[in-house]
Amino acid sequence: MAETRVYGYEPNSGLNNAMPEPTSLLRLRVIAGHNLCKKDIFGASDPYVRIDLVATNGEQVIDSVLTKTKKRTLNPKWDEEFIFRVKPSEHKLVMEVFDENRLTRDDFLGMVELPLVGLPKELPDTSIPRKYYILRPRSARSKVKGHLQLYHAYIPDPNEVSESTVATALPAATEPQSQDPEPGWEMVDSTDGGTSVGQAQVEQPARPIYVQGSSSTPEVANATTQSAPLPSGWEERQDANGRTYYVNHIARTTQWERPSIQPAVIQEQQLARERNLETAGSDMQRRYHISDDAHPLQAGLDAAAGIADQLREVQINGSPRPSPASPRHSVTTIEGEQVANGTSSTPTRPAVVPNSDGLPPGWTVQVAPNGRLFFIDHNKRATTWVDPRSGRPSTLPRQNQSPGNKSFQEEALGPLPEGWEERIHSDGRIFYIDHNTRITQWEDPRMSNPNIAGPAVPYSRDYKRKYDFFKSQLKKPANIPNKFEIKVHRASILEDSYRIINTVARPELLKTKLWVEFDGEVGLDYGGVAREWFFLLSKEMFNPYYGLFEYSAMDNYTLQINPMSGLCTEDHLSYFKFIGRVAGMAVYHGKLLDGFFIRPFYKMMLEKPIELKDMESVDTEYFNSLVWIKENDPSELDLNFAVDEESFGKTIQRELKPNGTNIPVTNDNKHEYINLVIQWRFVSRVEAQMRAFLDGFKDLIPLSMLKIFDENELELLMCGIGTIDVKDWREHTNYKGDYNANHMVVQWFWRVVLSFNPEMRSRVLQFVTGTSRVPMNGFKELYGSNGPQPFTIEKWGTPNNFPRAHTCFNRLDLPPYESYQQLREKLIKAIEGSEGFAGVD
Repeated sequence: MAETRVYGYEPNSGLNNAMPEPTSLLRLRVIAGHNLCKKDIFGASDPYVRIDLVATNGEQVIDSVLTKTKKRTLNPKWDEEFIFRVKPSEHKLVMEVFDENRLTRDDFLGMVELPLVGLPKELPDTSIPRKYYILRPRSARSKVKGHLQLYHAYIPDPNEVSESTVATALPAATEPQSQDPEPGWEMVDSTDGGTSVGQAQVEQPARPIYVQGSSSTPEVANATTQSAPLPSGWEERQDANGRTYYVNHIARTTQWERPSIQPAVIQEQQLARERNLETAGSDMQRRYHISDDAHPLQAGLDAAAGIADQLREVQINGSPRPSPASPRHSVTTIEGEQVANGTSSTPTRPAVVPNSDGLPPGWTVQVAPNGRLFFIDHNKRATTWVDPRSGRPSTLPRQNQSPGNKSFQEEALGPLPEGWEERIHSDGRIFYIDHNTRITQWEDPRMSNPNIAGPAVPYSRDYKRKYDFFKSQLKKPANIPNKFEIKVHRASILEDSYRIINTVARPELLKTKLWVEFDGEVGLDYGGVAREWFFLLSKEMFNPYYGLFEYSAMDNYTLQINPMSGLCTEDHLSYFKFIGRVAGMAVYHGKLLDGFFIRPFYKMMLEKPIELKDMESVDTEYFNSLVWIKENDPSELDLNFAVDEESFGKTIQRELKPNGTNIPVTNDNKHEYINLVIQWRFVSRVEAQMRAFLDGFKDLIPLSMLKIFDENELELLMCGIGTIDVKDWREHTNYKGDYNANHMVVQWFWRVVLSFNPEMRSRVLQFVTGTSRVPMNGFKELYGSNGPQPFTIEKWGTPNNFPRAHTCFNRLDLPPYESYQQLREKLIKAIEGSEGFAGVD
C-alpha cells in the first residue's frame, strides 16, 4: 500500500537529550465547495484550495499544500485527504479558495480559518459528521460567497507508530457513506464562531453547521429557527463580508434581524409599510415631468424662456406678441432694428409655420433667427437647410419664385455664380443650368453658399423643445369617448388594472382622459388620482417579487427584465404587453413611473446598438473580462463561441452562433465574440419579453417618435426629472489625487452644477452614476459595484482632456482646468457627447 505523506510541523526527535515535542496528527479531507462566486466571463470559476498551516502567534506559514483544480464549476468536488502534524495550541489551518487563471493573477473566492483546539478525535465505533464552513473575505473589498465542506479529526498517534507507516497502521476515518446532504442543511450566520485573522485574542474553534445529530444541539436549534418562512415580499441575502441580511421589497429597506410572522407585530408592520409608502410617495413627488410648468424650479426658467420667445418673435415676425406684463410703448432694439409702439422701422416678414408632417424618425424642424426653416437630425446630432422629405433646401422668407422678380433676388441673394443660368421649365418650375459642368438642377446654387444663405445653425440638444415637438405630434384620435374609466381596489391594483387594460380591444380608447377611482373612496379625478394610480401600479409592476423584473447585477434598485420570467408566470408575455401599455399611457398623458431601468433597456426601446461601455454600469466583472479580451490575445484562454448559463443549479451551454462550441476565439474573431456576448447578455435572453413590452408601448406611442430622444432623455421622459439637493450631494462626495473640498477646480465644479437647471443636473448624475435616480435617503446611500460607493471626484489628465466617468465606481475623473468657463464648456460637451458636432450647413 502506498505511503501517505505527512505535511506540517517537523518536531525535534529527542536528540541531545532533548524531550520530544508533543504533536498530533490531523486528518483533513477537503470534500467539496458549494455556490462559489462567479469570476470567469462565462459565469463559472476554476476553483482550487490552498491549505496553509500557520503559527497563531506570528502568522508564519509552516507548510502549504494545494488541491487539484476543478474546471468551470461553482460546485467543485475535490474529495482529497491530507495528514498534518500539528501543535494544536500553537497552530491553525487557513484554507483559501482561488479561481485559477492562466494569464492573470488567480482570483480570491473566500477563506476558512480553522483553529485546532477542541477538534474531535477518531475513535472506534464513532461517526464524525462532515461540516460546512461559510467562506469569509480577507478584506472589505473581497467579493465572496458560498460554503466549504470539510472533514477533520485527530488520529490516534501511538508512540510506536512512525510517520512512514501512517497509511498502514492507522484506520481510515469513519464517516457516513450517504450522499451529500445538500437538500437538508440550512445556511446560518455563525458570526460568533472564532475570532478573525488579525485579532490578538485566544483562538476558538470555528463553529460549523452540523448536518446530522440530535435536535438538542445549538446548531440544529438555530437551523430550525432559521427555517421559518419569511413574510411575503422579503428576501434573504449575504453581503460582501458573508453576513446575512434581509431585503424588504415592499418598503425597499434592509435590516440585519430576520423578520418573523407574529400576530403581535402584524399591526406594527402594516404601520411601518404605510410610513415607508408615504416616504416613497414623497420621494416620487420630488420628481416632476418636463411638461409641468407649475413646478417652482421651472418658474424662473419659463420666464426666461418667455422673454427669449418674444425676442425670437421679433426677429422672425418683426413685432412682439402682446404680453400683459410689458407695456405697449416699450422700445426694443434688436440687431440695429428699433421696434416701438408695436411697429417696426422695417417691413414685417410673414410668419413661417413649420410643417413637420412626413419627417423621417428622429427629425424635427425649427425656424432660424432669419426666418428660414432648418431641419435637425437628432440621430446624428446635426442640422441642415435641406428638407429630408424633398432633398431641396428651404427658401428664404419672401422669396418670390418668379424669374421676373430680379430686383428682390439680386438684393437678397446676389447674382448667380459665373457660368450659371436660370430658366423656366414647361411645368412652370424654375431650374438652373451650370454651363461649366453641363448639368441642371432644381436648387438655387446661391442657397448652398453660407455667405449668402446665412451661417450654419449649431446643433443644440434642448430637451424641453424636443418634448414640445414630441407632444405636438401626439394627436388625439377622433370618435372616442370623453373619458376612460378605471376602477380598482388598492389591495389588488395590479390584478384589477391588468384585467381592465388588457381587455381593451381599441388602444385608442386609452388616449382619452383617464378617470381613475379607487373602490370605496369618493373623489373627483382632475389628474391627482391618475398620478397616484400610475405611482402605485408601477411599484407593483416592477416589483421583483413577481419574477417579471430583477435587480441588475450592480446595485439593488436598477431594474432589468428577468430572463427566467416564463418560469415564474405562464402568461408572462401578456403581462409584459400590459406593462408596455401602461408605460405608453404614462408617456402619452405626461405621468411618471416609479421604476429605473439599466441603460441597455432604453437603448433597445430606441433600437440603438448596445456597446461594450453600456455593460460597465451593469456588470463590472463581465465588463472587465471583455475589455481584457479586447486588449489582449485570447487564444490561450481556450474560449469558444459558447457561454455557460446557470439555471436552477444546472449549467447549460448556449452557443453564440451555429456550431459555436467548435469555433475557438482567436485574436482575429475576438471582436465578433465580444459583440455576440453582449447581444446574448442583454438582447437574446429577453427578446420575447422586450418584443411584448414594445408591442404594448406602441399601441399608444409610435416607436419612431421616440427617436428624437437619446437613452438618457428617455429615462427622464418616463421617470421624471428629480429635484437634486446639491448641498447633500456635496457633503457626501469624496476627493482623490490632489483634489480636496477647497481646491479651486472643485469649487468651480460645484459652481457649474449650481448654475445648471434640474435637467442638466440629472444629466450630470446620469453621466457619472448611470442613472438619474437619487437614493431615497440621499447621496449617503449611493451604491457602486462593490457596495456603498460615494460620489468621487479624482484629479486626472490635462486641461486639454474632457472629463470622463466610471459608472461602476461613481467616479468623475476631472482634469485640472485653468478657468471656470473652460471647465463648464468641457463638462457640457462630455455630458452631451457632442463635441464632434458644430452644425451642418
